[in-house]
Amino acid sequence: MTRRLKVETEKSSYPVLVGEEVLSRLGAYLKEVTEKKRLLLVSDKKVWQLFGEDCQEFLLEEGFQPYVKIIPPGEKSKSFQVAWEIYDAALEAEADRDTPVLALGGGVVGDLAGFVASTYLRGVPFIQVPTTLLSQVDSSVGGKVGINHPRGKNLIGSFYQPRLVAVELTTLFSLDQRQFRAGLAEVVKYGVMIDGDFFRWLENNLENLVEKKELSMLEHAITRSITIKAGIVKEDEREGGLRRILNLGHTFGHALEASTDYSHYLHGEAVLSGMDMAVSLARHLNLVSGEDKQRISDLLGRVGIIPAPQDITVEEICYRLGYDKKKKGECLVFVLPSGLGKVQIYADPPQDLLREVIEEHFKKFPQG
Repeated sequence: MTRRLKVETEKSSYPVLVGEEVLSRLGAYLKEVTEKKRLLLVSDKKVWQLFGEDCQEFLLEEGFQPYVKIIPPGEKSKSFQVAWEIYDAALEAEADRDTPVLALGGGVVGDLAGFVASTYLRGVPFIQVPTTLLSQVDSSVGGKVGINHPRGKNLIGSFYQPRLVAVELTTLFSLDQRQFRAGLAEVVKYGVMIDGDFFRWLENNLENLVEKKELSMLEHAITRSITIKAGIVKEDEREGGLRRILNLGHTFGHALEASTDYSHYLHGEAVLSGMDMAVSLARHLNLVSGEDKQRISDLLGRVGIIPAPQDITVEEICYRLGYDKKKKGECLVFVLPSGLGKVQIYADPPQDLLREVIEEHFKKFPQG
């Protein structure tokens, strides 16, 4: 059975399909949103080896003509250089303004292909087929696309909504524990920031989710996460207000990623550490009770926080915080927990306190 969710914005709406046979029916679903048969299919090498040929065959069976561009896996592909290679592929495919760009892969593929789709010929149709837990519950929904700059993550990008998001649950079985737990970081984020009941459900079911034995449980976690994000995007598409709360853990997390040249952390791992720092900062500022702080920290620890590398310094992280795209002038802005399912925006905490929070995190999870 396929669940059909809907994301609505002021100017558009699109379906999010979640189920066990979504990939095999992808061609039929594509016909609902495009009449164009030619499309540019972007994937990375690892994902293509797992699902690419099947995806291509399913599209061919429905009369589509996919032109394939395979990129290197990993965060470093979110660059102008690789984006340029995809532009070249679009030109080689003779793609016009009606030619869809289809992203088959995780968050890197989706962000990068979406950025190309939003800028090629000033915008062509974009289709998301996310294959990782993180991309299924977060990056594929909501329209944020972009690439990184050496000084910071996602500094170059746009808001560009897809025509369709197709979530195939069985792709999650291909993920190793590290990748899957990284995705769970974003799932837990929704419970921490807006849904206390979902947080408590995750407390009770985390280990069962990690074991991936029950598709119904995975489906619940994914559909609840998407539903929460869709509600936020409906109210605030371009991050002018409510949508800012989705950045919980990301201010510290992006600084960690940039400090390590995007080579140590998976994105979800950095966000997980970032949320741990955020809840500690909230406690120092008396925004959250000691009990709630401990419950949030405990759940984050159960998901699996990894230590920072030995050579990363507090000074480097503070420097990278200065390039956070959510800054207002010289003022750093943080999303901080204020309870289970509650957050608030806090601007310009003392620099000495930020240093203390980072140092505490390193003591709790010794670098190595």
